[in-house]
This record gives sequence, C-alpha cells and structure tokens, in this order.
Amino acid sequence: MNMKFSALLCAFCTALLLCGCNSTPLRQAERAMVPADQVTKELFARRAAALRAVLSPLRLRGVGIKLSSYSHRVLPGKEIINMVKLLGFNRIYCYISSETELGDELKDLLLNASSANIPVELVIRQGDFKRRLRGNALVRLLLPQFRTLPDLALDIADFNDSLPSKGKLAGVTVRFEPHLLTYANGADKIPGLKYAWDIDSFGPGLDNDQLVWLSIELLKQMKDNLKGMPLAVELPDFYPVLVADKKLSKGRISDFSAVGKVIIQCSGNKPTELVKMSRAALSESPDTAVVIPLADHTSVRTGALRRRNWSDFVRAVDFFVTSARKNNCSGVILRPLSELGFMLLEQE
Repeated sequence: MNMKFSALLCAFCTALLLCGCNSTPLRQAERAMVPADQVTKELFARRAAALRAVLSPLRLRGVGIKLSSYSHRVLPGKEIINMVKLLGFNRIYCYISSETELGDELKDLLLNASSANIPVELVIRQGDFKRRLRGNALVRLLLPQFRTLPDLALDIADFNDSLPSKGKLAGVTVRFEPHLLTYANGADKIPGLKYAWDIDSFGPGLDNDQLVWLSIELLKQMKDNLKGMPLAVELPDFYPVLVADKKLSKGRISDFSAVGKVIIQCSGNKPTELVKMSRAALSESPDTAVVIPLADHTSVRTGALRRRNWSDFVRAVDFFVTSARKNNCSGVILRPLSELGFMLLEQE
C-alpha cells in the first residue's frame, strides 16, 4: 500500500513541476540568413533585381519570415526590412509557433516595417496550437494543456492592443491542417470518430470530413476572439481537389467565407506542379494569392519548390507568375526569407 502511495505521490509531484511549463513549445527554426562576402555586390544586386522584375506585375508580393530563425544570430529589424525591400516584397508574413514569440523582437520588426510602409501579418500553423493529451487520466488532469487557436487569438489581440497605433499587426493567417489532428490533440471531441485522419476515412460525413468541419469551427471561434483583426486561411492546394473528387464535403475557397480571405499553399516542387495544383482553387475565386514554400536547394522530399541555382529559381517563379495570373492569381508569398538569403549568397 505504501509503495502505491509513494508512486502516486511521485507522479503527482512530477506533474506539478511540469505544470509550470505551460507555454506552447517553439518549433525548430530554419537556419537564418546572415550577411556574407560569398558573392560580389554587383552579383547580389543583379540577382535581387531579377526577382523584383518577375514579381513586379503582382499586387501582393509577400515574403515569409520566422523570427526564431534569428534567435542565435540576431539580424536587426532594420536589416530584415532592407532585405525585404531590396527583393521587391511589399508585405511580410511572420510565422510564429508559440505565444512566447509575441514579444520585443516581433514589436521591433513591426515598428521597422511600419516606418517602411510594409504591413506585417502573423501566420500560425494549426498543427502547433492543438489540444494535447498525454499520460493516464490522473497525470493528464495535472499536465498543462497548450493553447488552442481560440486561446491564442486572445493572446494576439492583447499583444496588438499593446502596440503603438503605427505598429499594429495587419492581420492573422492560419495554415489549415486538420490532417494533423489525432485522438491525442483534439480529434477526440468528435463523437464516433474511428480513425482520425486516415486514407480509409474519406467521404462526406466520415472521419476526415468531420475533422475539416471541426477545424473550420475553431477558425470561426478564433475570428471572434481577434477583436476585429482580419483573419485569413492558408489552405493546402489538395483540399479543393479532394472536394472535387467527392472525398470531402468542405474544403473549397467558398467554404471559408465566414472566416476570411483564403490563400492557397502550393504543395508541388516543380513550376508545372505548382500551376496544376493551384489551378482549381484559383479558378474558383478571383483575387487569390498563392504561397510557395522554397525547398533546401534540390530537395525532392518535401512539397516545396526546388531549384538548381538563383537563375533557375527566378525562371521557376516567372513561369508560375505568368501562368497563374491567367487564373486570377493576385499575389505570391515566398517563404522563408532565410532560404532566399542563402540562395542570394550562393556562388555560381
């Protein structure tokens, strides 16, 4: 009996210690771009000018930034803004993976961006802010539950209220990721759910469909908590395709009308794939922007644009912009800035 009590007491004390760490953990950041002398100033300027020319026909020319990338090699806000302007971008999408990033570094970026008349929008991955169930029933009650999207919205609204009038956030975008939900992080709220997201769970009313419904409801709750701040959805390009194939009942751009504007995230790694996968969504709604993640050099293992060198990258973006503008594409968001920086500094 005493041994059982001791084990229970030990578990209780451990849980109490863990309760003090109730912040959403930071995700591992990409490497940060730092100034270097690998290329001449003339080549650097020529490369930047080539990208500016390709992006210039677009009204929205966005770039994704992760401040956590610069946590060990600080690149001041002014230098980030100078790089953004040099490359021809006119809007910054700042990705955060924890509410702890709502602090001084973000404020510094916002103030510097405001001075340059460049709006800054926060971007949140749905997969970073979800309920987490761990351990047995007793321990689970004592462990902290990380913030969900509606909880995070309150933190963002409070942070935005604390900023000066000329340094406010331009909005918030959520990367839609119901395919990442499991029983242990929110899917348990759906009665009768059998598999969570599974290849055998496609079909109107089945598990995958219900996870999409649940995620849309969370986005609506988040919108209500943002105190009037614009909310947008970064929608992976395969969701409209799944709806067209009658595997899901929701996932079109029009299904998010109660939330806000939709931005399409491309999942291909070649220019032709980017155009093909985004065409269904772009044809549905005019004035839609597209997110193009950048692969690390020639990587083919992720849904991100690969390239051989800077010239190849610029040609790929030019091909996409020329093709996608015929399908109502209003803008492109390239991410991350750190990868662009490394590409700029590569030797030919």
